[in-house]
Amino acid sequence: MRDLQGKSYTYEALDTGTITDMAIRDKLLANMMAPKTIELKKGAQVMLIKNMDESLVNGSLGKVVAFMSETQFDIWDKHPDVLDETIDDDELDETSKELRNTIKRTYSRNKDPLPETGKLYPLVQFSVADGTFREILVQPEEWKIELPSGEVQAQRSQLPLILAWALSIHKAQGQTLERVKIDLKKIFEKGQAYVALSRATSQAGLEVHNFDKSKVMAHPRVAQFYNSLYSVNKALEHPKVAKPLPKKAKDYEEDFMIAEMAELARSKTIDFDEEEEAMAAYG
Repeated sequence: MRDLQGKSYTYEALDTGTITDMAIRDKLLANMMAPKTIELKKGAQVMLIKNMDESLVNGSLGKVVAFMSETQFDIWDKHPDVLDETIDDDELDETSKELRNTIKRTYSRNKDPLPETGKLYPLVQFSVADGTFREILVQPEEWKIELPSGEVQAQRSQLPLILAWALSIHKAQGQTLERVKIDLKKIFEKGQAYVALSRATSQAGLEVHNFDKSKVMAHPRVAQFYNSLYSVNKALEHPKVAKPLPKKAKDYEEDFMIAEMAELARSKTIDFDEEEEAMAAYG
């Protein structure tokens, strides 16, 4: 709802583990994508950093649309109209109207969680691969660093989200984006520009910054491969070049015999008489 846009919520990670030296534990946990602290508000663009199921995976993009407790979410799941700003209160049924009022009160308070609702979590609308959207209430997940014995040296419990107003080209692989701004200034590897530019679904939704044609590079082996395909196809089209005929069964037998004899010769474990006997056997 429009009057609830400004409030933000801060989520602190819960770090535990058998390592009691906080400096060492923090160093281990620093390598995890899960942030120590994340601050979110309605409208924030986020990225999932853990696989949830087949359609919601590490790298899925979404937008925070509300903050709810588990109880509120269970009701909202059956009455999603409460978040539709185009629907007036008078058009809602009594259950949906009550939930909308509860959410308004939640945003108007200075402190949370509210005793009557429990801890609030972000409701995130994710874009999935088939072009549809899914809304889930994102709750903390766990990341562990453990020994082969199963001892958990360090563990972090945190929302599996990071802010995603920008993505690296590597992280954007496989994504399709309707509107995207791409900065090619720091392109350093062959194929990077192609991966970045091909994320856009249309030219109208693509904005390119720091374009430099020298940055658009293809690996020489790729060019060589496609050139070889072109050469072979052109050669086969030439009237003086006969196309290879399908092999007969006898041709395959001869190929097999030659290959087997070559292998025997390389092994040097048989003498000449054995080779003659082998040749006679194929006669």
